[in-house]
Amino acid sequence: MIYITGDTHRDFERLYNNTFNKDDMVIILGDAGINYYLDERDRKLKENLNKLNIKLFCIQGNHEERPENIATYKEIDMFSGKVFIEDDFPNLIFAKNGETYNIDGYKVLVIGGAYSIDKNYRLIYGYEWFKDEQLSEEEKEAILNKYTHQHFDIILSHTCPKKYEPTEVFMKGIDQSKVDKSMENFLDKVEENINYEKWYCGHFHTEKKVDKIEFMFGRIKVFNKDEYYPKYDKNGYEIIRDYCMQDEVMAKDDICCPVCRSNNILIQKGDGFKINGPDFIALICHNCQKVYGFSDVKYYPNCPKEL
Repeated sequence: MIYITGDTHRDFERLYNNTFNKDDMVIILGDAGINYYLDERDRKLKENLNKLNIKLFCIQGNHEERPENIATYKEIDMFSGKVFIEDDFPNLIFAKNGETYNIDGYKVLVIGGAYSIDKNYRLIYGYEWFKDEQLSEEEKEAILNKYTHQHFDIILSHTCPKKYEPTEVFMKGIDQSKVDKSMENFLDKVEENINYEKWYCGHFHTEKKVDKIEFMFGRIKVFNKDEYYPKYDKNGYEIIRDYCMQDEVMAKDDICCPVCRSNNILIQKGDGFKINGPDFIALICHNCQKVYGFSDVKYYPNCPKEL
């Protein structure tokens, strides 16, 4: 089975908490963070990921080094295209920018890279910053020259076309007029000149769908299906995400199932460190045998949803 998720930034809790098998693969839409420190810390992370016994297919983000700039990576053929892997960690697969792949029978175009709005902060305070975080003008031109008027089932990118930027999640205090939008402007040209059925992107730490584009962050979906994973919790109860508002249930004197009105329920709590306010994320009904997720849980910025 092929799955897809958004930025992980070295936090792979969403994978550790689920059950996969050796034939499964998870696509990460950039900023996996696997090649971040470029030292023993990265190797330890890779060793832990190796124990998951699944494949990760990673798009280049802006907070990580390109694999082609790391001596231990080699370029090989996979999925009818070129990818980068290390001999010690063949399950950690890195896509090549501008490459096309056959993934699960779908024709897929990959375009990684983005601008770091915290670039100056990183440079001043000694955090990692990568000079090749965006595509070069030559790379952009090559993609347009090669693929204009072609058709793809799916486009995978880190950032999005500028016309689809989720301005509602822009960081407060950032002067957007000083943010380099060249990647987003380029993806506007891609969106206008290359035909596609579906487009997935990450980068903005939000989850939403607009037209044929889907922004992903912390949750996992089955690739090219509107189906979250896992579908069932560890008790076999079906998870109904974003079913109702927390306030609609928790504000009542007699808390009950929003569907069958039973009191044979439990309230599922989340990680309070990620949540601003009451850390109730779902109501579990033993009669319905379902987990009804709350849609209005107030997570702190950059914290992925837990359900």
